[in-house]
Amino acid sequence: MEEDKSTRFSPSKLGTYQGCPRQYRYRYIDKIKREVQTVEAFLGQCVHKAFEALYEGLLHGRALSEEEAIGVFEREWEAGFSEVVLIREKEYSPQDWRNLGRECLRAYYREQSPFTRERTVGVEKRVSFPLKAGEEEYLIEGFIDRLALAPDGAFEIHDYKTGRSLPTQEELDRDWQLALYELAVRHAWPDTQRVRLLWHYVRYGKTLVSTRTPEELEDLKRKVAALIQVIKRDHEFAPRKSPLCDWCEYRKICPLWSHAERVSRMPEEELRRDEGVRLVRELAAIDAEKRGIRQRLRELEADQEALEGLILRFAEAQGISAVSVCLGEAATTEREEYRFPTRTHAPQALEALERELKESPLWKEVSHLDAHRLLEGYRRREWPPEILQFVETLLARHAKRILEKTVRFHRKRALDEE
Repeated sequence: MEEDKSTRFSPSKLGTYQGCPRQYRYRYIDKIKREVQTVEAFLGQCVHKAFEALYEGLLHGRALSEEEAIGVFEREWEAGFSEVVLIREKEYSPQDWRNLGRECLRAYYREQSPFTRERTVGVEKRVSFPLKAGEEEYLIEGFIDRLALAPDGAFEIHDYKTGRSLPTQEELDRDWQLALYELAVRHAWPDTQRVRLLWHYVRYGKTLVSTRTPEELEDLKRKVAALIQVIKRDHEFAPRKSPLCDWCEYRKICPLWSHAERVSRMPEEELRRDEGVRLVRELAAIDAEKRGIRQRLRELEADQEALEGLILRFAEAQGISAVSVCLGEAATTEREEYRFPTRTHAPQALEALERELKESPLWKEVSHLDAHRLLEGYRRREWPPEILQFVETLLARHAKRILEKTVRFHRKRALDEE
């Protein structure tokens, strides 16, 4: 597979890789353009155009009225909406989404008017800064929705969100996008003292604010440099399934979804002729039979446990240790066992136990490598980029790479509920 030859990275580009390496490949390496656009993305685009016109006007000494700002949104909607705008949630019509855009704009306009709290420096302001990753230098770049100067002299980086998700303060304090823009602002204006990051969640009329310490910004640069190195070494760009797949424009060509997309439009007669459908239906039948056997096995194990309890009580009452019949015997034993805390049922107690063991000479004897957990965390990209980079080094030095092909059947939730 073609490697990534990028020398420039934006926060959204880095975020795409973290979300799904295959989407990253399609978008930035293969450069596959898709006509389809989700209605959520289209709505955000139209609202952003209205904000852009509003603040561009203010930069030139003209304040748009509320209706003029709405008018910009309406023209963008009329010019851009078509059948390629995808609405996944069929219970909402295009008009519902259009009304939502109007409401977002009206709420923001009435909250912020007369727009004199801070002075706008730039709208859709392009910013960048160099970053060394390994032996190479890359450019981190992007466009700030709005850059402003507050009365106290601080730069403010404003970002407008039309999505339904409202993150917690903790989540925003870990956000990369605006923090990377802060690094770019500080690179452009080295004498900058203070920077505030502001997110306007216009669906809710709520503005959230965060700041970064110099130590946090340095840590972010290290993480981004490590992530770039991970991307540069990736030659597989494996797809990653997540709830966001429903809104991905590459579903029809993604190996995880292309077959599902194709058969979803087939009539039943054609479905029966499709070899893939036939094979998976046979696999589903086997899976259902196995589930029935497993359920029966659980029932038998419960019956066995109850019988063993009765046999133990009988043997104890009789003063014997074996109960015999012509088919065999049930022997009873008694010994002392210990049950340790587990990560599932008593994680704090387990941590305390591990701390004590780590301080003792026993740790080397009782600890062991959990290779399955190591690979699972690496494949799911659960850890920070610098940890993933370390794991890659371990795998390259100590693991033998083999291609193992497996088939796993996953029942759809709706079938389980029937």
